[in-house]
Amino acid sequence: MRSIDDSRQDHADSLLSEEADRVFTALADRTRRRILVRLARSPDSAGAVARDLDLSRQAVAKQMRILENAGIVEAASRSHRRVHSVAPSRISEISELLGLVARGWDRRLEHVKARAEQKSEAP
Repeated sequence: MRSIDDSRQDHADSLLSEEADRVFTALADRTRRRILVRLARSPDSAGAVARDLDLSRQAVAKQMRILENAGIVEAASRSHRRVHSVAPSRISEISELLGLVARGWDRRLEHVKARAEQKSEAP
C-alpha cells in the first residue's frame, strides 16, 4: 500500500515533468487563459469563442491547439463543427498540484505563527 508521502512525492515529481511544462507554458499566455475561462462557461467552436473574445478565428484556433496539446482543452466533432471544452480531469490535476504547493506554504506559515506565539508568551 502506498503512503501519503509517496502520493505527495508523485505530485511533486509531476510538477517537474515535461508534461507540466506544457501545461504551465499554455497557461502562461493571457489569451489562452481568456479562452479557457470562456470555454469553462460554455463549450463552443473556435469561431464562437473568437466572436465572443473579439479575436480572429485563426488566432483562437492556434491557441486552442496549444491548449489541446497540453491536455487542458478537448475537442469533439458535432454536426460538422469542432466543439471545444475544458478537460475537467486535467484541471483537477493542475488544482491538485497547486494545492500541494499551497499546503506546503500553509504548513510553513502555521509553524511561523506558532513560533511567534511561543516567543510572545515567553517572559
